[in-house]
Amino acid sequence: MHTIGIDMSKDTFHVAFDDGRVEVFDNTASGINKFTDTLLSLGATRDTTIIGTESTGVYHLLLSQQLRKDGWNLKVINPIHTHRMIDSSLRRVKTDKHDAISIRKTLLTGVGYTYTDTPEILALKTLVQEREALCKIRASTKQRIHAHKIREKASSLNLHDSFSGPLKLLSYEIKEIEGLMDKYVPNTQKLLRSIPGVGKVTAATLVATIGDIHRFSNPEKLVAYIGLDCRVHQSGTSIHGRGYISKRGNRYLRYILFNAAFIAKRYNPDLKRFFDTPYLCCVDQRYSV
Repeated sequence: MHTIGIDMSKDTFHVAFDDGRVEVFDNTASGINKFTDTLLSLGATRDTTIIGTESTGVYHLLLSQQLRKDGWNLKVINPIHTHRMIDSSLRRVKTDKHDAISIRKTLLTGVGYTYTDTPEILALKTLVQEREALCKIRASTKQRIHAHKIREKASSLNLHDSFSGPLKLLSYEIKEIEGLMDKYVPNTQKLLRSIPGVGKVTAATLVATIGDIHRFSNPEKLVAYIGLDCRVHQSGTSIHGRGYISKRGNRYLRYILFNAAFIAKRYNPDLKRFFDTPYLCCVDQRYSV
């Protein structure tokens, strides 16, 4: 079995074939082909090789898509796990070479999930993330318009309005993106929208962020992935504190689900019981998912 650790960056990626051999390849299609050719020359096969890399925004996407298309087993690792591996070492060396080795060691512990994003899921994820970014810019623009109006009143003059035009353009682009979301994985989105409280943006965000639901072996792992699992504090016979959620998953997805749940509680009696009984979800494990 070959276990490979990869540390991604904008232009290159470092590959740890073992704890001593680390090579650098260009983060391009030709560089990735050179990497896979090197793997094959070492006797690695798709059935006997596990490749691991961190989730690094967009830099790992080209590699991930190409390896997935070629049939290699790629696992994506949460950077938190790699940082723990680095912190556990005595010297705590932080270089691209040592990071690749740390990723390989982390992969050997069984951490990571299989990369399963299809081009369709990746396209939907892009729309969701770009809509989120535009909404943040729009909110900031509205604040600037409000500040502009206050300055205008204070000066008693008609000041030049620099933000109303961009605000209209932002709202137009957001509406265009929301219209394009329906094109990708439409059946799953339609099924999710049948749930009270789940609208177009919520359904698209769930599909784009979670991807293939079958990569989670049980509901608890999905809850932990989102960051809605309750933290447990226990030591001997000490009294347990409140079980606040871990908040280690996708923050935007939690925000979207919070808004959806706030609406759904008006229609679903079980969800209303959760809302009316604080911390019930952390006490009654039957409803933890």
